[in-house]
Amino acid sequence: MAGLNLMGYNAMALGPNELALGPDVLQKRMAEAQFPILSANVAIIDSGQLLALPYTVLEVGGHQVGVIGLTRAPDAAVPGFQVLDPQEALAKFVPELAQQAATIIVLTNLPYRAAQSLASVVPGIDLLIAARPEYIPAQVVLAPGTGAMILSAEMPTPRHTGRRVGRLTVTVGADGKLSAPQWQTVAMGPQIADDATMRDLLNRFSQ
Repeated sequence: MAGLNLMGYNAMALGPNELALGPDVLQKRMAEAQFPILSANVAIIDSGQLLALPYTVLEVGGHQVGVIGLTRAPDAAVPGFQVLDPQEALAKFVPELAQQAATIIVLTNLPYRAAQSLASVVPGIDLLIAARPEYIPAQVVLAPGTGAMILSAEMPTPRHTGRRVGRLTVTVGADGKLSAPQWQTVAMGPQIADDATMRDLLNRFSQ
């Protein structure tokens, strides 16, 4: 969490690896975050309440941008949590968020094709960022039926996590709609100088 805070995240969607920490530890880590941690479809079994905020609204370049988090269900049930149907969660929260923001982004660790299906049946989404791809598309794909932009983060693999970083450039219209997407993955290598503060943090945790 110290590293994520230092990197300056705007928002993060909870995934099954975070749920595996258990309610007590996860809620302590979430309290340390200096940015919103989101999930519109994870409930605490004991209370029935959502574990995290379902969405947040960011001001970006004078635009109100809403970000919804969706969580992929773990392969096995995690004690203390219930992962709700992601389509039902989106159908509930997208219209609510649309009252507050002209642009809506969905962050999710659902597999790419499952996320693509969601973006095709739930209107009002401008951009959906998925994970766990069967393949990594070379460009932004538009969802049939809704026109939502879809792209996929690189799936981390052992000793390769963070070797490439995705960069999406879009034009935001006065109505909040996105156009002219340009997507690329940027290789992280020795040509990029180390951040001294991050290096010190990594050294502290590696000792």
